[in-house]
Amino acid sequence: MPETLASERAALHAEWQQKTIKDDPIFGTVMTNPELCAELLQRALPELTIQWVKDADPQHTIQATPTAKGIRIDVYARDDQERTYTVEVQMVNEHNLPFRMREYQELMD
Repeated sequence: MPETLASERAALHAEWQQKTIKDDPIFGTVMTNPELCAELLQRALPELTIQWVKDADPQHTIQATPTAKGIRIDVYARDDQERTYTVEVQMVNEHNLPFRMREYQELMD
């Protein structure tokens, strides 16, 4: 039994070592750090001045009504000027990003 447990631990450790920021749990954890979240947003949007970020919430769910289909945003955050950011990590181009962003914006409005 201990050999099996040690082997499982080794496999989990090896899997964990392969994770990058592209993996949802790592991305969510990194983005809950306000300084790192602000840094990523500032780099993605250099035309803005972002002093700080608050309320960084990974896997944020927005549901307009109790019976409506909701959406889950990878990270939802607000900055020092009360601007709202929704951050989505896309690993595959499904060619639907403009439509998805419009749907997300509509639900947030």
